[in-house]
Amino acid sequence: MEKEYRYSLDNRRGANFIHICPNCGKREFKRYIDNTTMEYIAEDVGKCNRLIKCGFHKPPKVHFQEHPEEKTKRNELYRKKRQPKSPININEKDYDIIDEKYVKISMWNKRYINTFTIWLFKLIGNNPHYGIGVIKDVVQKYDLGGSHRINGAVVFWQRDYNNQIRTGKIMLYNQRTGKRIKDENRPNMINWVHYYLKKEHRLKADFKLKQCFYGEHLLKKYPNAIVAVFESEKTAIVASIIFPDLVCIASGGLGGLNLQKCKVLAHRHVIFFPDLGCYQQWKAKVEGISKHIFFASYSINDVLEDNATEEERAGGLDLCDYIIKSLTPVSYTHLRAH
Repeated sequence: MEKEYRYSLDNRRGANFIHICPNCGKREFKRYIDNTTMEYIAEDVGKCNRLIKCGFHKPPKVHFQEHPEEKTKRNELYRKKRQPKSPININEKDYDIIDEKYVKISMWNKRYINTFTIWLFKLIGNNPHYGIGVIKDVVQKYDLGGSHRINGAVVFWQRDYNNQIRTGKIMLYNQRTGKRIKDENRPNMINWVHYYLKKEHRLKADFKLKQCFYGEHLLKKYPNAIVAVFESEKTAIVASIIFPDLVCIASGGLGGLNLQKCKVLAHRHVIFFPDLGCYQQWKAKVEGISKHIFFASYSINDVLEDNATEEERAGGLDLCDYIIKSLTPVSYTHLRAH
């Protein structure tokens, strides 16, 4: 069995993890990290990659000889970390949950055959590489239910890491084009399950909502898979079919990517897929989040930003449109996030 070390050089890839060497001043310095807290030990504790021209190397042992009081504090923290941990996100004081029965109701009597899944059946089900069975699997995998409040609308249930239901987003799609149908009087309005349940007095009036990633429950089911984060639920679902080796989740929109949600992505290999025109915004967000959360590795995919034509930009091409163009099975087991 491979020995687990308390401290090791940070082996993550990318410019964010290579620092200025305190000796030569070049950006060639890898710092040592505490594998218990996933934090750096100190700015000068590490090793310069310029072995011949610089050769600076300060290991944790030397640092703790200089600062014995810090070692005592770290050992105390280590003992606390070794105590049994509770599952992620189970603090009921922070949020409320919705009864599982409402998910089951949304799936009864083929209510899942809404305009969105009809579009999926036409798009994917008739493709010789996939078939009807793939759609049935994704309907169950992502709890693609139907709404009895808005005829033909799909419910994107937010099921969290611990398999609890936070809420459900209700959206109506054109079954021929797969494009969202918006209320002309309220074009930016999105309907929510928790709103209707509160209105019907099936939830308490002070129901505390804390949203999670759409598809978040899959992180626990596939702990070693690369995670792909998209903006929309629609894109995550289609991508999960095209790229079966990825765990595809959605932030629920441009503003839905935040530090709180990303805590469940700690220690994972993550690829972020912003929509067209949103690359710089997501890049800034992800780089800020990475200062607080230890990703095993991460990258912000720029394929759409780099390859979209002016005509496609003017036409409002989104990432889902781009993915649909390549409806052939793709393996991502070789993919590495930076």
